[in-house]
Amino acid sequence: MQSKKLCRLVLAGLSMLGTCGAAVLAEAADAGMHVDQVGYLTGYEKAAMVTDSGEEDFSIIDSKTGQVVFTGKLTAAKHDELSEEKLRRADFTPLNTPGTYKLKVGSRESYDFAIGDNVYAVPSVQTWRSFTLSRSGTPLNDKDVTGLQIKMGHAQDSAAQVYFTDKLNQKGDKVNVAGGWYDAGDYGKYTTTGAIAAAELLLAYEAHPDHFTKGQLLFPTGAQYDNQLPDALSEVKYELNFLKKMMRRDGSTFHKVAGAQWPGFDKSPDTDTQERFLYSTCTASTAMYGASLAIGARVYQNLDAAYAKELQKDADKVWNYLSRTKESIYRVDEGQESGSGPYNDTNDIQERLWMAAEMMRTTGDKRYEAYLKAHKAEFLQAPGFFTWDNTLALAQFAYAMAKNADAGFQAEVKQVYLAYADKIVGKIKQDGFGCALSKDEYTWASTKNALTQGDMLLMAYQLQPKAEYEEGALSQIHYMFGRNSLDKSFLTGMGSNPPEHPHNRIHESTGAYVPGLLVGGPNHIKGGDPDQTKYLEENKVPVAKSYLDVLTSWSTNEYAIDYTGTAAYALAWFAKPVKLTADELKLKRDFPSITK
Repeated sequence: MQSKKLCRLVLAGLSMLGTCGAAVLAEAADAGMHVDQVGYLTGYEKAAMVTDSGEEDFSIIDSKTGQVVFTGKLTAAKHDELSEEKLRRADFTPLNTPGTYKLKVGSRESYDFAIGDNVYAVPSVQTWRSFTLSRSGTPLNDKDVTGLQIKMGHAQDSAAQVYFTDKLNQKGDKVNVAGGWYDAGDYGKYTTTGAIAAAELLLAYEAHPDHFTKGQLLFPTGAQYDNQLPDALSEVKYELNFLKKMMRRDGSTFHKVAGAQWPGFDKSPDTDTQERFLYSTCTASTAMYGASLAIGARVYQNLDAAYAKELQKDADKVWNYLSRTKESIYRVDEGQESGSGPYNDTNDIQERLWMAAEMMRTTGDKRYEAYLKAHKAEFLQAPGFFTWDNTLALAQFAYAMAKNADAGFQAEVKQVYLAYADKIVGKIKQDGFGCALSKDEYTWASTKNALTQGDMLLMAYQLQPKAEYEEGALSQIHYMFGRNSLDKSFLTGMGSNPPEHPHNRIHESTGAYVPGLLVGGPNHIKGGDPDQTKYLEENKVPVAKSYLDVLTSWSTNEYAIDYTGTAAYALAWFAKPVKLTADELKLKRDFPSITK
């Protein structure tokens, strides 16, 4: 079978990151040579997938010398339903010599990939830095790495107007909600996704605090940070401080702050000067905020006890509000979605359970365990992967990790959680690419769906250290970095073939390309956006290939902080801290922008 050449020079996979090499330009690869374009860790499974061409053998060649360093037999060809490809597998797990390599089958060659002890160090830092570069309410000058410069994103958020009237506020009241992270490709800031993203980052730190250091993120000029904390926790503190401003005096929260119209792609954060409004109140997002506070109180305790105490005090206030407010609330006022997304969670029980479990884990107070027991039927349901509108899995993990818990009840929770982890492992084994996604999970944010399941395996590993849990999580990283049917890395700037046109107003308005953002990926459900819908209607597109690298496909090519948080968790698990320079983080390729 004649392969189709991918006809462009693209950003190379990161070279051996034991030495922290910078990205360079790579030769174009042949289609159907599906590798992790960043690389593989020594001591773990290493495999690539190859579309069948009748060849039986493969070789791994040193990219610098051209010498063959490993040979093997491809597995028998097998049809993969979701990609509609006939795949063979190349397993080169025994190769543990650090270096940069290519996979070769017949005359076909893959993109470069690294093998090393720390191949995810640079992508991990870039992913965590992307939160800094998504900050609102602060000047940013990242001249040494990405070139991004923003004078002051949405300074008007210091006097945002309340959009509605209720017992606490009058319409038009002004509230200071400056700061925080932009949610996604637009400039809205949401309690829902802000809370879950902050929680993901805090849980990543809690899992491996030794993987985080001061000076790790090379903060850009102008970015405020707490030099008494590891950079990662300083960054999360920036978001938590914004979320604290979204809390109302009774312990509830505003749901979001945004403009009344979607800004154009020519509008940078400092030139989008439209009035900003505080919209809605929602008990689900309030509970998620409370859960993030409880995690923060635990994580900061030994690093900044005063701040931890402050977070716990606010968490208590949130819990008291939820205890008084029995019904699930999602307020709707006409026009509140005209310039921002809804995140309309109308059933808050999973989020209340999550907060209760995190409060139990942090404080050991048995009243939170009593709440979980009182809702045992809901709490012991089989989870799915966690997301902004269903955090049951996070609730179960938190309680499973809690000290001083009822041993019998905790064992039941662990059993339910680990059963789901085993189900994920089973899906990975069945999928031709080792991806955790089933057909119905190739929806909006499918890449996040895959990485979330990988994160859940790493959480399961903390409960029961099975090698297949770590390997399953790594398999989702391989998928993210190009071991998929599109040969596409879904993390901006990372790998040989990353997204070139992410749906991101910061990119388009400033001309700067921000690496480390996780885009949505294949979405096979029609109606996501006009480009995606037209593509699916006019073409026979396999489920796993339903992706467009175009600016206006927000349902496949937009990033969001809760997407990126899942990648940050996984990468931080496997990446050891290294001292990087700005040049080692700088991309060696210009990416196109409509501003150019």
